[in-house]
Amino acid sequence: MVAPLDVFAVKNGEPNWLGCAESLPQAMELLRNTGSGSYLVFSQQTGHKNFYEVSTEGVVSGEPPRDKVRE
Repeated sequence: MVAPLDVFAVKNGEPNWLGCAESLPQAMELLRNTGSGSYLVFSQQTGHKNFYEVSTEGVVSGEPPRDKVRE
């Protein structure tokens, strides 16, 4: 079975795949471990995209502007 979430780092407006996660908490841990920056979490089940920012302190915050990722 394929994990339901794909996690991407967003750099220069382009998503770069980091890996899969079984759950949102697991995806958040991957973001925190990767470092500060912009991220996209895509649900393979629903097709929904969630955008997150991680601070240098490892704090994850909500959705950055949609222009961070090209469709």
